[in-house]
Amino acid sequence: MNIRRTIPLLLAPLIVIAAACGDDDSDSSATTAAGGPTPTTAAEAPTSGGAGGKVIVGSADFPESQLLAQIYGQALAKAGSEVDYQLAIGAREVYYKAIESGEIDLVPEYTNSLLSFVLRQKDPNALPKATNVDEQLTELKEALPPTLEVLAPSSAEDKDVIACTKEAADKYSLTDLTSLGKASKDITIGGPPEFETRSPFGIAGFKQIYAAEFKSFVPLQASAVADALKAGQIDCGNLFSTMSVITTGGFVTLEDDKHTVPNEAVLPLVRKDIVTPQLESTLDGINEGLDTEKLKELMVKIEVDAAAPDVVAKEYLDSLG
Repeated sequence: MNIRRTIPLLLAPLIVIAAACGDDDSDSSATTAAGGPTPTTAAEAPTSGGAGGKVIVGSADFPESQLLAQIYGQALAKAGSEVDYQLAIGAREVYYKAIESGEIDLVPEYTNSLLSFVLRQKDPNALPKATNVDEQLTELKEALPPTLEVLAPSSAEDKDVIACTKEAADKYSLTDLTSLGKASKDITIGGPPEFETRSPFGIAGFKQIYAAEFKSFVPLQASAVADALKAGQIDCGNLFSTMSVITTGGFVTLEDDKHTVPNEAVLPLVRKDIVTPQLESTLDGINEGLDTEKLKELMVKIEVDAAAPDVVAKEYLDSLG
């Protein structure tokens, strides 16, 4: 599921290098639950979590993931855990390696995107069989390595979407992904570097499903996609359904007319060795009250009001009492 509007558009080659490397000095950060800097190395990774235990919470390199990481982390800190953060690690290809290796213990995830990624680790052509959240959870339990597990999901969802400038949508009559495929030879599309090879929702998948052959692909950090759309540097881009910039930027979201994107429920991916009854009950309680509308509301505070994810997370948790 990506950096959004927190950093300015950079030159594509530099972005690709940064995203591929996941350099801790540039895109990653370690902070304590109070927000101060606390560098953490893999050698310092904890072996147990819960009340009194240490948990390193990671996030992908986009604001919503950082918000969810702060919500989970601050809730655990309130429950008595010692919490450190490794935020903005990079794309799933990068932070998944970090949780596998024990550099982090917990990261917010999305059911279908995680399942698709894990299946492709064994077979590049594998696709999920699951069509709803319950089936996704069952398939994830079978597909994840024995050191990892997912906890109970929330009802909040954030799906991948393709958004286009109004000018491009009007010019090429873009209303859904089928129409995008038909006009693809005239379309410059942007997204994270890995979007080029992803399937079914990615350029590789669009070629198979919609016979799409795009004019060009511009690899960008996720936070830079909306800026590139605003600047007219791309016609369409990979955004996410909870992003307020879709409305404020006047972009046109294309209908997923062939149901390319299944359910994408928010949930924690954790290392099994840090799971305790209190950690699990704390996160289950958070997810029980988190829905899509609430997530959109929180994202408006970050993307429109320019509030920091940790501040928004604290205000949300305080509102829960």
